[in-house]
Amino acid sequence: MDFLSVIIPAYNRESYVSQAIESALRQTRPPDEIVVIDDGSTDRTAEIARSFGKSVHCLSQSNQGIGAARNAGLQAARGNLIAFLDSDDLWLERKMEIQTAFLHAHPEIDLVTCHMKPFLSPEIDPTTVPAFDAKEMAACNPSCLLARREIFTRTGVFATDRRGGEFVAWFGQAQEKGIQYQIVPELLVRRRVHLTNTVHDRRRMNSDYANILKRQLDRRREAPGGK
Repeated sequence: MDFLSVIIPAYNRESYVSQAIESALRQTRPPDEIVVIDDGSTDRTAEIARSFGKSVHCLSQSNQGIGAARNAGLQAARGNLIAFLDSDDLWLERKMEIQTAFLHAHPEIDLVTCHMKPFLSPEIDPTTVPAFDAKEMAACNPSCLLARREIFTRTGVFATDRRGGEFVAWFGQAQEKGIQYQIVPELLVRRRVHLTNTVHDRRRMNSDYANILKRQLDRRREAPGGK
């Protein structure tokens, strides 16, 4: 029997974390555990997570960044299947059902992602974001992922030396290690766009991604036969 762990890293997300947790609890294939990692929040994030009672296991740590929070979730989680849900995103109800069924049908696949669609958080005036693109897209991001736990032994865990881009860096390492992945065609994730997420900090995002790409290229050059 599979044991499905959902890991929700959260930092100062009192406005959104309850909706994220509720979307996990509403799954047609319910998670066997939900682990919230409160990464040193100074608001009511941890209090809200704990208000769900036994449905949610909330652990608090000093603020160490998103990579460290994901790693703490991995250490605490008991499942052989691991899903991440960012604390400002939402799952559609059949996400876990569809993705677990896919992994059962395809034992050669290490992880599966899906399609997602961005949405503007209700507090944002749409007229102030004229370039907002609500198009559905195939995505490889944390909220879309369901992975077999053993792949983290092969790929390593998330980098803790940056405040963003840790998933892109990890996924690059995973590809270099030869993990097999598939993107299912269903729309299963709604990605919230709000004033404090990284979508609005493109200078930092571009710097993070440039550093990640440089590290990946450096690793390839250092590998035997690398260029």
